[in-house]
Amino acid sequence: MTSSDQTPSLQSKIESFLIGENQTKLVLLVFFTLIMIFLYLWPAFYLPLFDMDEGAYAAVSREMVLSGQWWATMLNGEPFFHKPVLMYWLQSIGLGLVGDGNLAYRLPSLVALGIWLWVTFKFLQRHVDHQTAWLSIWIGFFSAGMAVIFKAAIPDAWLILFISLAMYKALDFLTSQRESDLNWAFIWTGFGILAKGPIALVVVAGALFVHLVIGRKWITLKQMILAWKGWLLLILIALPWYVLQVALFGQDFINEFFGVHNVGRFMNPMEGHSGNPLYYIVALVFLTLPFFPLLIQAMRPWWNWSKQSSLWQVMGIWFLLVLVFFTLAATKLPHYLMYGVPPVIIAMAYFVRQNGTRWGLGLTLLIVAAFLASVPWLIEWLMASEKNPYLVETYGQATQYITAGYFSWMAFLAIAGLLLFWVKWGTATKVVMAGVVMTLVLNYAVLNYAAELQQKPIVEAANYVKANELEVVTCCIEMPSFNVVAEQLTPMRMPKSGEIVFGKTDVLQRKFKELEWVWQGRGVALAKVIEE
Repeated sequence: MTSSDQTPSLQSKIESFLIGENQTKLVLLVFFTLIMIFLYLWPAFYLPLFDMDEGAYAAVSREMVLSGQWWATMLNGEPFFHKPVLMYWLQSIGLGLVGDGNLAYRLPSLVALGIWLWVTFKFLQRHVDHQTAWLSIWIGFFSAGMAVIFKAAIPDAWLILFISLAMYKALDFLTSQRESDLNWAFIWTGFGILAKGPIALVVVAGALFVHLVIGRKWITLKQMILAWKGWLLLILIALPWYVLQVALFGQDFINEFFGVHNVGRFMNPMEGHSGNPLYYIVALVFLTLPFFPLLIQAMRPWWNWSKQSSLWQVMGIWFLLVLVFFTLAATKLPHYLMYGVPPVIIAMAYFVRQNGTRWGLGLTLLIVAAFLASVPWLIEWLMASEKNPYLVETYGQATQYITAGYFSWMAFLAIAGLLLFWVKWGTATKVVMAGVVMTLVLNYAVLNYAAELQQKPIVEAANYVKANELEVVTCCIEMPSFNVVAEQLTPMRMPKSGEIVFGKTDVLQRKFKELEWVWQGRGVALAKVIEE
């Protein structure tokens, strides 16, 4: 054998690097920096805030900074009880660090991503192996659901992080029986409750309870239930803000926060967000793109792993609990399933660590490219039978707003899919290639197009108000990102004669006898009320 035969090929060097072998710290730092800049940081900076959720959380955080009322969550001067306070505090820090702008509101989620990747990596190093840890990093970086949630101006990224931290520490406790590990599980659950509400306790306590009952581990179950130090820590973290809200707002807070936005969302579909029992199965396909085929292949082995290992059983219960709980809930939104996606990412990584990527990634990219290329026509087809004038005006001419660049991205995606059919690359290289291409297309084609359709008219109207220093009230529309871009509070009420109102064009025409149009866009308008 010659010396040249013994020299590793470029591809083998890349594969070794991606699974944590022979990499230098400098190269690793550069690689991660490029990923964060092009796939997370820059899109978080330039994409507009999406309504309703991103716009609402950003508007509340901005109002909190302006008013200095750090314990109260207000939107246009009125109490806003949708979510607990932690996200607003974090976004306020973002405003202090980088100034007003989209990045400030999304910065907390980007930080949560970095922490989640690190703690997941360290956990898997302890409990599984080094290569699975690295593959989980790459699948986590590039799964579609993670790429959206972990740069969105919403509290879900931090909830996912805190649930993961609590579950990791609980699994450490099951192995070590150290009281400190159990206490940390309670601490992180407490922060999860402060991030988004009781769902953090439901997921963490529910998954562990089912695992311990199935395994008849009654002594450990008793330890967890009677862990008074842990419960005290959880209460000290989570409860004060809730008690303060009851003291400030009384029954109104209880009725809206718990009655409407927690129990109410479970019992009744809110804001039209309903779906059939297969809703989250379909959502899982999109949230795990482009790696969904790996999940299909990993399902049967995962079942076998769970019979042999407490870790894999807890991971499976964690995912299934979230899937079943939100399938039973009346209100359905795709990102709810993300609370159970971390174990899915880990299971896919462990499977490809053992078996490689035998099929699916290339075919997935081809199918997704074909589907996304047809989306503008699909939207117009759906709008052909739509009765809502606002939706028809906003989305009815979807093909007019598509660009050649959009189809160039789809061609890029398809070419990458074809390439994956033939290349003899290693597992990690294929995973990273498919993930990078999919995430680029998601950020620079799909989300960009969605912003053009939905948010551009809102941004244009807000910029007009800002440029002309108009005082505006809002009527008959919920697009709170308008406040953030216009840099003003816009009270939601019926306007009086002489006031300028922002709202949906068709609704304004119906509600007022005489209007003077100040600005009109696609589906929305600014108008001066002449006669109510």
